[in-house]
Amino acid sequence: MMVDALSAFLIGIISAGHCLGMCGGLTLAFGVNSKGTAVLAAYNLGRISTYTGLGFLIGAGLAWLPASAIPVLRLIASALLVLIALYYLNIASWITRVEHLALPLWRRVQPLARRWLPVTRVRQAYPLGLVWGFLPCGLVYSALGFAATAANPWASASLMLCFGLGTLPAMMLTGAAARPFQRGLNLPWVRRLLGISLLALATWLAFQAISMGH
Repeated sequence: MMVDALSAFLIGIISAGHCLGMCGGLTLAFGVNSKGTAVLAAYNLGRISTYTGLGFLIGAGLAWLPASAIPVLRLIASALLVLIALYYLNIASWITRVEHLALPLWRRVQPLARRWLPVTRVRQAYPLGLVWGFLPCGLVYSALGFAATAANPWASASLMLCFGLGTLPAMMLTGAAARPFQRGLNLPWVRRLLGISLLALATWLAFQAISMGH
């Protein structure tokens, strides 16, 4: 489980640059960043709560699978890590294109955010974050796919929590402070390091799956 949690956390870190471009711009547009650390933290807590809740639901939906399916699920998890690593190594950029598939759902959810705008207090920021957790994002969907392979509501929720915590450092940065962080994540050696780390974790998961299958 520790390898799974570390993998989910790394996916979150890798997603940070993408998150800054999407959610980060929205926090600026809504004035969340300008209302202080507590409001920004509440917004991000809401966003991570949605990720965790989705992980719980998808894990519960697959909890009926027999124990014999676990090796196969771990092989799938390994394959997803490889795809995310290839994305970060600029080899499989198509991963983010799946965002378009969720646009119909997002068009229904997005109007709910209006009741909490403009954001001036913590009690408005948290539910806004809950809604914005549904923002279409290919990397969130990849993390959900990875969490789904746990096939357990609590384990899948925990993995999505780890993913959300991985995105948190970048999302708690504001204004000019976010740009150096984003540039740092895009440095070639940083991308290679994170990508290779995910490949190493994927190899370990695959080895575990094969060992369990024998």
